[in-house]
Amino acid sequence: MNIPPPQKLITAILRATAKIQMEFPEHYRYLSETPLFMFDKQKGVSSVDFEEYLASLVEQLTAFEQAGKKPSNM
Repeated sequence: MNIPPPQKLITAILRATAKIQMEFPEHYRYLSETPLFMFDKQKGVSSVDFEEYLASLVEQLTAFEQAGKKPSNM
């Protein structure tokens, strides 16, 4: 598995959460936010954990976007 460096993961997570906050504010408050400042300081949080969290954010964002699309014939 090719995991991006920590700073790239944090940047991607921030972008995904910002997009959800801006485009889907009604869903933003339900996200399970992970304190990013603990990334390098807490032994229990790894790059894999953040990679999985980013993947879950992307999945949620995709679902929100799909649910918000209207059929083209309407």
